[in-house]
Amino acid sequence: MVEAVRRMGGGKPVRLPGWIPSAGWRAQLWTFLSGTVLGGAVVLARLSLQETLGATAPFILAWPGILLAAFVGGFWPAVLVTALSIVVAQWVMVDGGGPTLGPGAIAIYVAFGLVFAIAGGMRKRGIRRAKAYAERLAEIQAQMIRVSRLNAMGEMAGSLAHELNQPLTAIANYLNAAEQLLGREDVPAGRVSELVRKAGDQAVRAGQIVSRVRANVDRGEIALAEESAAGMVQEAAEVAAGGEGRDGLVARYDFDRGADKVMADRIQVQQVVLNLVRNAVEAMAGRPRRELRVGSQAVEPGFLQFYVADTGPGISPQVADRLFQPFVTGKADGMGVGLSISRNIIEAHGGRMWVEANSDGGATFHFTLKRVGQEA
Repeated sequence: MVEAVRRMGGGKPVRLPGWIPSAGWRAQLWTFLSGTVLGGAVVLARLSLQETLGATAPFILAWPGILLAAFVGGFWPAVLVTALSIVVAQWVMVDGGGPTLGPGAIAIYVAFGLVFAIAGGMRKRGIRRAKAYAERLAEIQAQMIRVSRLNAMGEMAGSLAHELNQPLTAIANYLNAAEQLLGREDVPAGRVSELVRKAGDQAVRAGQIVSRVRANVDRGEIALAEESAAGMVQEAAEVAAGGEGRDGLVARYDFDRGADKVMADRIQVQQVVLNLVRNAVEAMAGRPRRELRVGSQAVEPGFLQFYVADTGPGISPQVADRLFQPFVTGKADGMGVGLSISRNIIEAHGGRMWVEANSDGGATFHFTLKRVGQEA
């Protein structure tokens, strides 16, 4: 038996037995009254034609009325309208000077009325069952989505530690630099103020990361808005590449200014960029050539393609095919959640993420986001 699914005030799903209408008693009552009133109005309209027709054609509007009642209300409205049409037909015959309807005629008429009523009832039951089935499928789908998100909570917990590392490290570096400047005899107040402000910005970013991950677990939603691709990505890349003051790193930015507007959740996409740039910088540690390239280009129709390229050792063949799977990492101290989370974020935006080996060494990570006002 199909069960209807309701949600009470606390959001907890409550399953009701199938004999309780899934649409609610108010909706069922409205359907019953609508079918009865509409069908009855059509049948009663025959009275207005009495002067013209007399005792002839007593059922001329009865059949349309019964059909309408059956179509709109189902079985019982059709039965009531059938009974009403017999009463109207009897009055029409008597008022017009004709004979009254005999038992045989009434029986035949009632039989036809019941056929229409049964057909209408079957239609309404089919609609209710289809609606209950659709509600059940929607509930199952919602449960599956929630289970999927719950399964990803462990991954997201690791992601929190993974992603919060960057802003917290930046806060420590900014405040450490400010402390060193305060130790000078000639304190550069403007520079100290700037460093403290940047530390505050990173603290706000850390709070936004926590809030966004929590919202994603609770609702699985992303807050899409029109964003500047260059500004959004470069801001995150500069924090990841320069937050720790690594010497010898050359960062180059090349964005397609003619295709700059994308639909994105700024905080989530910046977390993707932070993760990719941090991985690239760590991969190039100790390398004679440390060049980071970040940019975008309009390649695919309707999408803007971003890239983060490094001159590191490249991707290990042992993990290349499984790089985006949870807990797979090419780093000795890596948790293997960053790239998996990043790909999930991009796919939630309707884009995709992949990696390619560079001909001169290193690797390039690509991802796409939908452009504003463009059809894919």
